[in-house]
Amino acid sequence: MVKEFNHIGVNVRDLQKTLAFYSEHLGAKFVRGLYIPASHTIAAYVQVGTQMIEFLSPLSPSENTVYGIAHIAYTVDHIEEAARILEEKGWHFHVPPKKAGSGGGKIAFLKDPNGANVELIERVESFSEPSWEPSTEVIEIDHASIYANDLQAGIDFYTKDMEMEILQNYHFEDRKFDMVYMNTGKNILELLHNETPHEGPLMGHIAFRVKDTKALAEKLAAQGVEVTTQPRILATQNGYVCNIKDPDGIALEFIDRVSLFEV
Repeated sequence: MVKEFNHIGVNVRDLQKTLAFYSEHLGAKFVRGLYIPASHTIAAYVQVGTQMIEFLSPLSPSENTVYGIAHIAYTVDHIEEAARILEEKGWHFHVPPKKAGSGGGKIAFLKDPNGANVELIERVESFSEPSWEPSTEVIEIDHASIYANDLQAGIDFYTKDMEMEILQNYHFEDRKFDMVYMNTGKNILELLHNETPHEGPLMGHIAFRVKDTKALAEKLAAQGVEVTTQPRILATQNGYVCNIKDPDGIALEFIDRVSLFEV
């Protein structure tokens, strides 16, 4: 049913500013641009490693427009069949299968057990390019992170219904939190669970694997980018991590450990 974990969807205020930021600092490659007449929105896809980010820029935003990470998206073979299977399992589509606003393919939306927005896409093209090569200290997108107050329900949904595989599962008793990593192909999703229930947006951050966290933090600071959390040892004790925010305030994480496939 599920072909790939295709992209991370992000609503942005200033598309050109965002594209310049991700290109200059992260080496992101622009791979596709689309206009969505139905919502009067421009969509731009950039790739870092094998994973893509979809930037959505509404040309006529309303007072209810929310900026930041909006959804995660999976491509499927046949969207009506996928929706039927999921509905039989009890999942509700707040946007049932329909023609994509861009005119290419079909889309549908549902919520995961914790309320995160999940998009299903049926289209001929993936949009991602296999020839991407790093041009900065950033190697690839390491994972997309979402909060899961009900961790087991989240694991069940993404493994049984989205057909992901558990890659790594960490529990930190002293710090009372869990990190569960799941993959479809080379693209990875992190479920983050704290003993104290998380309040606020469920889409947590986008993490990038880099060559040297400390060196990159110094370089970004010299370029005028605020490093919101200075380099520190990872909870897994196998590298360093630091954080910045992009032009729309999205938390970005830089990690210099080996790939999760090699841990």
